[in-house]
Amino acid sequence: MVLGFKPQFVEKILNGTKIHTIRGDWKHRWQEGKKIHFATGVRTKNYKCFKEGVCTGNRRIEINPEDRVVSITVNGCETLKFNKVGLDALAKNDGFDSVEDFWLWFDKPFVGKIIYWTGFKY
Repeated sequence: MVLGFKPQFVEKILNGTKIHTIRGDWKHRWQEGKKIHFATGVRTKNYKCFKEGVCTGNRRIEINPEDRVVSITVNGCETLKFNKVGLDALAKNDGFDSVEDFWLWFDKPFVGKIIYWTGFKY
């Protein structure tokens, strides 16, 4: 399945500093074992698949920019809430240069999934 990215994330995916992505997944498409085609220009004539991988899992994530709170649900019930240090790691692992860049991107309340393609999980 194709997972589209903005060009600024390509090098971070290729060098291993972006190790997951946060997406809406209302149809529950991203499951462990699904093949990932990392691409830019999805649904355009500029489509380019720059990497292939495998989904190693997902977790539900809630982002509340007003309160600057991020929580991830583990195994359907346990919730991890991120403190300042945890938010910094989450932002960097998702390809942002800073927590402030993360909050600029996620400027509205969001509920979705964090999709993994490495052995790392929160």
